[in-house]
Amino acid sequence: MSDLRETLDIVMSRRGGSPVLVGRAAEMATLQAALETVREGEPAAVLIGGEAGMGKTRLIGEFTAAARGAGVRVLTGACLELGADGLPYSPFTAMLRDLVREAAPDEVAALLAGGGRTVRELARLLPELSADRAAADEPALLSTTLPAGEDRGAYSVGMTAGEARAHLFEGFLTLLERLADQRPLALIIEDAHWADRSSRDLLAFLIGYQRAVGNLLIVVTFRSDELHRTHPLRPLLAELARIDWVDRIELPPLTRGQAEELAAVVLRRTPERGLADAIYERAQGNPLFTEELLASAGECDAVPDTLADLLLEAVRRLPEETQEVLRVASAGSGMTTDMLLAQVTGHDVARLTAAIRPAVAANVLVTTSDGFSFRHALIQEAVHADLLPGEHSAVHTKFAKAIDADPTLVPPGRADIEKAHHWYSGHNTTWALIGSWQASMQASNAVAHAERLMLLDRVLELWDQVPDASAQIGADHVRVLEEAAAAAGDAGEPHRGLSFVELALAELDETTEPVRFALLLRLRFSFRKDNGLSWSEDDLHRALALVPESLSPSARSEVLLSLGHCGGDADGPHYRVLATEALRLTRELGNVDGQAKALSNLAMVEAGRSQVATSDSEAFKLLRQARELTQRARAYHPTIKLVITETHLLCGAGEFEEAVRAAQRGIADAERHGLARTGGAFLAINLAEPLFYLGRWDEAVEVAGRALDLAPPPRTRVGLWIVDGAIAVARGDYAMAARRANSSRQVLAAGGFDEQHHLPLAWLEVDTALAAEGPAAAVAVAMDALQRYDVPMCSPRYGWPLLVSAATAATQAPGEEAAALLDRVRTFAEKLEVNGPVQRAWQLSYAALDPSFVLDLDGTDDPEAGGDDDRLAVADAAVAAWEAVGQPYQEAVALTHAARIALAGRAGREATARLRRAAPIAQQLGAVPLAGQIADLIRRASGSDADSDDPGLTVRELEVLRLVASGQSNREIAAALVISPKTSSVHVSNILAKLGAATRTEAAVRAHELGILGLPTR
Repeated sequence: MSDLRETLDIVMSRRGGSPVLVGRAAEMATLQAALETVREGEPAAVLIGGEAGMGKTRLIGEFTAAARGAGVRVLTGACLELGADGLPYSPFTAMLRDLVREAAPDEVAALLAGGGRTVRELARLLPELSADRAAADEPALLSTTLPAGEDRGAYSVGMTAGEARAHLFEGFLTLLERLADQRPLALIIEDAHWADRSSRDLLAFLIGYQRAVGNLLIVVTFRSDELHRTHPLRPLLAELARIDWVDRIELPPLTRGQAEELAAVVLRRTPERGLADAIYERAQGNPLFTEELLASAGECDAVPDTLADLLLEAVRRLPEETQEVLRVASAGSGMTTDMLLAQVTGHDVARLTAAIRPAVAANVLVTTSDGFSFRHALIQEAVHADLLPGEHSAVHTKFAKAIDADPTLVPPGRADIEKAHHWYSGHNTTWALIGSWQASMQASNAVAHAERLMLLDRVLELWDQVPDASAQIGADHVRVLEEAAAAAGDAGEPHRGLSFVELALAELDETTEPVRFALLLRLRFSFRKDNGLSWSEDDLHRALALVPESLSPSARSEVLLSLGHCGGDADGPHYRVLATEALRLTRELGNVDGQAKALSNLAMVEAGRSQVATSDSEAFKLLRQARELTQRARAYHPTIKLVITETHLLCGAGEFEEAVRAAQRGIADAERHGLARTGGAFLAINLAEPLFYLGRWDEAVEVAGRALDLAPPPRTRVGLWIVDGAIAVARGDYAMAARRANSSRQVLAAGGFDEQHHLPLAWLEVDTALAAEGPAAAVAVAMDALQRYDVPMCSPRYGWPLLVSAATAATQAPGEEAAALLDRVRTFAEKLEVNGPVQRAWQLSYAALDPSFVLDLDGTDDPEAGGDDDRLAVADAAVAAWEAVGQPYQEAVALTHAARIALAGRAGREATARLRRAAPIAQQLGAVPLAGQIADLIRRASGSDADSDDPGLTVRELEVLRLVASGQSNREIAAALVISPKTSSVHVSNILAKLGAATRTEAAVRAHELGILGLPTR
């Protein structure tokens, strides 16, 4: 098994695995937090479980590199698959060997000075530790299972097995203690599922006595899929998990979004939807399986041989009868009931249970409430591949006939779909065609859009193989294409929908079937837009010409609605006319859905190019009328469009809390209607954005992640990536921000300009370049964007943030390029409108950056009266504006900029006052780069003004500071003040920022210098 794992590692190295760790941020944070706990003098241990291929070794590798970079000594040892009679203490022997290589035997022996017996006992594990080599001639300590008093010659004269083990354990503990006295120490034991009893006992001893060592972190990894019910590691893990300082975590499968991110990193491009979906469905989020399938993608559909060997290793150890049942069960679709499996195998329930039991014990099959399923889809796939061709067809035919005879053998509503699958796999093309068509109708009723699309795709695949296919299902080929296009739209796969539409248009004659042709043109326009491809309104105008009102008022209204929606961000009269005509037609037709859509289009026209409308505006009056219509008719598709429009306008107006509530309700409705991947995922953008603005960053990241896991359409993913990237750059994760920007750029490259995607992406790219590469790089990125996009002609909602980012870069960079950029930005800013409080806040932020920008502060239309020369007044106005709209991050940024202006004017006290407001905001948000800037400015301000000696600590912060100065850890402070460790940590962070200190020691020194530790609390 270990040889096979090495082979897999070599294969992945050769084929090119992921150069970055994906989807393990939470687990890495747990390890880092444990290390920080150890640094504070508290014990910490982490037990990490996960199935084979989940990335335990990769996680440990990343953590080890980071820890060593931070000055931590790391000792690593792996258990070997040799059983209880193999090499005892193998991971600890490996650690000692690494230590000797790193520190030399004499240095290690010096650590144990005065402990001659201890050295001799440790030398039994590694003879190199013995200075005189005497112990090297003694047999190694092989077992801890000897009865007390028994002597095999492996111990010192007169020493029992128990005494020898005690000396060995104590010796190892002493060694760790002295190593940890030098610097923090991390002990890592990998593959503990293969640990022998001796190693398990020593591990339990070390963790149990860990508090006595200090500065020691212990990390243990194990394969959870190997832990059958009688595995000896299970009780030890349960016992260790009850210890206060031990955390047990399980590496979960990658989410859909994380798996796609991994694929993009491995392939160095965003994977095509079909490939991404197929690999995620097969690998089920296992990183190793994902990488291996990516490496072989395009070569064959079978499981790669190296991966199949790993997957089938446990299967091949099972009894032959069990393997035979597994081969039959592998033809099932997901979960298989025991009664269905009994029918197909011909076994009675008792015999079937006896055959299945070993597979369940070996964790190949897992039990469900209704039957059995394979633990992993790839195991099922690998077992199924072992069926001979004749067996394959015969088994699937048996399944189909059994379900046809008794539909209750499968869950309710699944009979048609299951039969279609088995007839298809059994190569009965006629019944597969009929069954797939019938099942697609059933899937449509059950809002199972992805399954419906798969079934319709199968109908199209079989069409030419079945004589008179149209008569068999009662529909022509174009009808199947139309249904498939609709299913693709609902399933969130616009690229496939576009292909179906193009095929259908090629088969139709617009002169003989103009209505059908027109509706397909409308659908093609919609799919091209959703796919991020270049699009114009030509298809819609052509469709409108094909369906005059006299021919088909219904089709004409549908085309008018699509045209009206195109002008949602424009205030020209043309789109108002289109939306008004659509409203008239839908009212005459009694089409409530259409009326709601027309009213929504009119609301967007009313909002105009600014895309700002408050809840009491005319636009919202129209939206309320539309909502009343949809509620009466219980129409859902128009409802979700209304919510999208409503949340979009609320967010633009700065009504973030209301936008959050509306978006949350809309997403819940989308999930109930089976449209989570389309309308629900799009609404997730309109939820993540206001959460980001409100400073609820963790929630925003979670919302974006959940939506990305659904693999939504490309443009929807771009919106989610940009929000996620903006939070990443604000928190200092520049690599993630760059990946999000790069993925977005790839998607948008295929289409025309769309201001709500291209301008925010440019904003993200400028900010990322500024943070990661410096002002000069950011100036180049910003200049490129402003040369490509005519910002004054775009919505100011997206224009102002880009101009502020560009100005920030320009004011920080020297040289002619920066000056030229600032000139261009100023030209655009003078032309760009301002609508609503959010856009006003952005304008003020820009004015604070550019002293040459003339701004009326007090609304008198007299720039001089407004004091435009007073940059600090403008900066403070920006602070007030951001505070008023409730955007804490931008408020902290504005406060920091105002402090810089004050500091430049040698007003240290005024700078410090603003920084004291900004520091806790940055800390609470986790905006690490901004917090660092604030701390640096506080240090500068504290030396620039004699009146700034008082750092402005609160009563509680003074109490915490006194305990910090006395050397107490966060946990000790929390216990002393009866607060939580997390609250203690927040207080310490705030104190560091206010004192301008990078470390706790520096904070204590600074406090003594200022003489504030003796100040009375007030």
